[in-house]
Amino acid sequence: MSHPLTGNLEKLSDSDLQKKITELGKRLTFAYQTGNSHVINQVEMLMEDYREESRKRDYERMKKLNESNKDKGKDWDDLIDV
Repeated sequence: MSHPLTGNLEKLSDSDLQKKITELGKRLTFAYQTGNSHVINQVEMLMEDYREESRKRDYERMKKLNESNKDKGKDWDDLIDV
């Protein structure tokens, strides 16, 4: 479920995205320590949005790398002969 106040994460750089994930992790730890379940739920929803954006970017990078390697003849299918 997406948090309604997340905003457009595609505009963030990779380093800003990771900084925000780290910051949300600290806030989540504090929320658990204080036992505030409402804040915990909100921060978890925000964190999931940021992690999903990070996973999406990682997937796209891996996809481009695999396509690049395939074009150069360094595809896994060529390296492994079963």
